[in-house]
Amino acid sequence: MAITILQKPGDIQSAQSPIVFSVITSGSEANAYTSSEFQYTANLYIWSGTQSQSGSYLYQARKFPNPSGSGIFDFSKFINSTLTDLAATNASNIKYYKAEFGFQYYTSSTNSYVTQSGGLTPVTCSTGGTIFKAYDGYNLFPNSINTTLSSSDSYWSFMTDMGSVTQSVLATDTSNVSGSKGLNMWTGISDNFVPSKIACTASYENGSTASLATTLATGSTTSSLQVKHLPSSPGDSDWATYWPTTASLSTYKFNAYSGSVVVATLNYEIVCKHYYEPVRVAYKNRFGQFDFINFYKRHNDTFNTEQRLYQPQIGTWESSTLSYNQFQTSQQRYIVDATQVLECNTDFLEEGYNELFKQLLVSDEIYWLYNQVTSVVKPLTIKTNSLQFKTGVNNKLIQYTIAFDIGQPYKLLL
Repeated sequence: MAITILQKPGDIQSAQSPIVFSVITSGSEANAYTSSEFQYTANLYIWSGTQSQSGSYLYQARKFPNPSGSGIFDFSKFINSTLTDLAATNASNIKYYKAEFGFQYYTSSTNSYVTQSGGLTPVTCSTGGTIFKAYDGYNLFPNSINTTLSSSDSYWSFMTDMGSVTQSVLATDTSNVSGSKGLNMWTGISDNFVPSKIACTASYENGSTASLATTLATGSTTSSLQVKHLPSSPGDSDWATYWPTTASLSTYKFNAYSGSVVVATLNYEIVCKHYYEPVRVAYKNRFGQFDFINFYKRHNDTFNTEQRLYQPQIGTWESSTLSYNQFQTSQQRYIVDATQVLECNTDFLEEGYNELFKQLLVSDEIYWLYNQVTSVVKPLTIKTNSLQFKTGVNNKLIQYTIAFDIGQPYKLLL
């Protein structure tokens, strides 16, 4: 009896969405598949580092055959549980994984389980064992299970959905979140598209243009080098290392190339300084990378305190006579803390931002680029849990108000 793989993931998959292997037996073996105790078995290996560092299996799984005779294993929960790093600390949060499959069945002659070949000798996913990769993200409906990302996501090359809009930035804006830059490219070995070159074309206020390109080194087998990061905002300290000058910059765009063919584009425009101090927010998108949104209109920073009171015993009860001091109180605070709420308003937006705000609303990692000069960020938790999305047809002008809780309390209490 042998194992046939009916379904397996693509080379790179999102760990929060199903990662499915379906297996079925072929051939025959006495007392095997017909046994009521027949089970498919799996060893799952998950690791980081290089492809050769798999070590021992991390999980074992068992599945009874379904009515179709198949064993369907979804490993996403196991793999996602190992992606514990924040995007701010691991800019290439990638895990390698592979699976091996076999079977076991119960035989009454020996009152024990019989495993394939007399022991758990697994059948690998393919000749030599295929190694897969998973990133800290999720797929969207109506993508099929185990969808190949390069065929379903237009801007996978940049690991973002921001290509559907023109992003506005100030000339002083940065894309630095704990050393991670805002232009994200998948450069690992993959059966999906890997960009070989990124070109930045800049337009200036006098009508002139300039272009510079950076060739990407691809094919690394180290998980920490699967995602390449380059500066995306004109205020980034290393912008001049890769892209045209920012003096009198008006608009610019990044083109991802496969050979000589442009396969994805990101567009940016420089806007004038606004009356209100903008709030620049970075949030982890569905590819596990940072996208940026500027809130140009008025923002409010509200300081809220929380307290608990108790009524102390006043007076000199331990002295020979009873008296009290005038500074004593019958209401004493014993727990006092504070929270801050940041409420931001957008400028007028393109309708394409609706899909991006959905990703902001469900993001589990958000930062306020509080001081871009010194790279100070403040962690945020989104407080807005409902948003009525507007359209140009129904609402003409599109603006949103989003509220965040600032994740650092006023007091530093460990």
